[in-house]
Amino acid sequence: MNRFNLNLAAATLMLLASPTISYADPDYEAVPDEAQIARDTIEAAEATLRETEALGTSISFAFDYLTTFVSEAHPPDYLTHAELKATINRLDGVRSILVIDKDGSIRHDAFSFPAPTINLGEREYFQRALGTSGLVIGEEVVGQTSGVPFIPITTFKPALNGILTAIVNPRKLRYSLDWCRGTAASCGGAVVTNTGNIVTASPARAPIHSDVSQILINRTERNGTFVYERPNFRMLVAFRKSERFPIIVWASQTLTSDGILPTQ
Repeated sequence: MNRFNLNLAAATLMLLASPTISYADPDYEAVPDEAQIARDTIEAAEATLRETEALGTSISFAFDYLTTFVSEAHPPDYLTHAELKATINRLDGVRSILVIDKDGSIRHDAFSFPAPTINLGEREYFQRALGTSGLVIGEEVVGQTSGVPFIPITTFKPALNGILTAIVNPRKLRYSLDWCRGTAASCGGAVVTNTGNIVTASPARAPIHSDVSQILINRTERNGTFVYERPNFRMLVAFRKSERFPIIVWASQTLTSDGILPTQ
């Protein structure tokens, strides 16, 4: 009897110590509550803002350098092209940089030499840059010659009497919006202008993006969270308004059990 009791006690200790049934298993993941969802969503909004501002700052510095190089050194066209090409190689996510005359014709193109003979004067991003000081981050458009979508980041440079335009791969800004990839959660977000126009978003064509953007441009605070609701759908939104560029970023995660974004 004593031996039986000793064996039973030993077996019990072994079961309690077994890693296969331990609730402290590092692979065990609890379903996140709304507080955890809020923390994750806020962190995603802040990460998106950092990524977007870092890209804008790098492009702004590159524009300043190119302006000085072209306006003071007066290099021949082939050297200007070479310098533009070297500059985009240092800018992650930038496909090309254009120097555009005030009449809309392309003076220089980092992607091709000589520059293509097309006019961009009717493009909205070109017209906004003419009438705005500082860096302008435009909505996603499709290239006239390439047929490939891009995000235009532009500025008017008086020393060049023209406009510098960075042709940015949308994936560069969209990557941080797919912040819960690989999990069961349903998330997304957008980068929008301070007038509510969508620069890029994930998922790409969800009607809620326009709704949320309109809510954000009417809010006076520079950051915060709120719950966006539609019939049978709730979504937590965390937003940040940039103090350096005229943009707003937001991240979202659904609070409904099915995690499906509404489509109409």
